[in-house]
Amino acid sequence: MEERLEKEVISSTDEINELLERLKFSEEESVQVVSTSEDKMTQGFESWAVGKIMAREQPNREAMYRVFKSLWYTKEEVDFVSLKEGVIIVKFGCLEDRSRILNLMPWLFDRCLFVMVPFEKGKNFGSYEFCLSPFWLRVYSLPLELMDRQMALNIGNAIGELMAIDWKDQDGGWTAFMRLKVKINILKPLKRVVRLVDKEGMETIGVIKYERLPDLCYACGLIGHSFRTCESNKEEEEVGQNGLNLQYGGWLRVPIVNPNQDRGMRRNGVELVKSKAQTIADKEESHTNSRDENGLPEQKGKERICEKESLSVSPQDRRSHKMIRDGMRRFKSKRKRYRGSNDENLDESQAKLVKRRILDNASPLKAAA
Repeated sequence: MEERLEKEVISSTDEINELLERLKFSEEESVQVVSTSEDKMTQGFESWAVGKIMAREQPNREAMYRVFKSLWYTKEEVDFVSLKEGVIIVKFGCLEDRSRILNLMPWLFDRCLFVMVPFEKGKNFGSYEFCLSPFWLRVYSLPLELMDRQMALNIGNAIGELMAIDWKDQDGGWTAFMRLKVKINILKPLKRVVRLVDKEGMETIGVIKYERLPDLCYACGLIGHSFRTCESNKEEEEVGQNGLNLQYGGWLRVPIVNPNQDRGMRRNGVELVKSKAQTIADKEESHTNSRDENGLPEQKGKERICEKESLSVSPQDRRSHKMIRDGMRRFKSKRKRYRGSNDENLDESQAKLVKRRILDNASPLKAAA
């Protein structure tokens, strides 16, 4: 009996909960420790993220930590804490760093995908959805007359959850391809094509290519392992190696080019697309906050107008507007203000003010009067 108890190892959360249910606590063990942390403190867990390496062959974690720290350029120090089952807590120093790094996903190390989600207080690590990851993708072979905003929304939501649209020019059009940011389920095979049907019933097949794509199995189409380590296609390994039956390939990857090689591929503006849940939450919040402190209706749509203007204005216009604003500030700053005898602000110096008063008193009109 004693040997069995010595060998008993309890590590998982369920096992710990079962142990606590059958234990009887003493009076000293029943003393509660009350947290005295301030609620205004936002540098704690509120800026954390939870991540996981979605790959069958795990890379060197310490090397990955060093590389990410050098690439992220965070304002505050970032720390990594490894837990069991491949879960990693990323402790950012501020919310701004976490938001910026999460918006720049996906992050790859040694061709392995590292998925991160915001940390939630009290949530079990097994409940986080590490299977969902955003990717920038391009849809080729589409007719120009079908490449509009509504079609972009339809295509993005057909592939996964549309997060953003990258416009080619200021008017919102594309030329060679349509570029979208979509959150996809990496536990399912990647979608290779999208089928479009116009009003006349004509079908068009668009080819999908993914940017910064990690290791991909060319046999099953799943992210996280290669064809060499695929377990579900062992019987087709001989045929697949000859390239006769592979349904996926390197053509799914967007080729990596030097930024100076193709300047025409640069975009002018990214439109963020809200999900249905976010839209409903925003509507409820705007309904509850529709009146100001005096009970009057607030001016709605100000933030939307500002966002729309920031998306529609080209980078050249932004620079010219900035130069005008800076010039106006310099012009205003050159205007000197003088302090009088009673500490009042004057536009003229004391010498000019005395001279003007002498001239006014010596004028012929006042002498005749």
